[in-house]
Amino acid sequence: MTTRKIFGYIFIVVSIILTLAIVGQLAKFLGAIVGVIKIFSGQIDSYQVGQVIGTFIYWVFHISLTIFLWTIGRRWTKNKNTKNE
Repeated sequence: MTTRKIFGYIFIVVSIILTLAIVGQLAKFLGAIVGVIKIFSGQIDSYQVGQVIGTFIYWVFHISLTIFLWTIGRRWTKNKNTKNE
């Protein structure tokens, strides 16, 4: 087993853990989406706008990292057949 394949499996496990964290905090995730909508409706002050934007950036990073680790992990754990039969 190569180092790349081992890291691939580790990336998949970490992405699964991050996905479980998303599912566990689904109410906060939906709250962040609603918060972005509230920015444009003018219902919140400037402090809350900063808080909403920061929370939204966190979720975008969290989901992007999960997708990135999953795709890299899947790519690195694939069996490469080089024989032409």
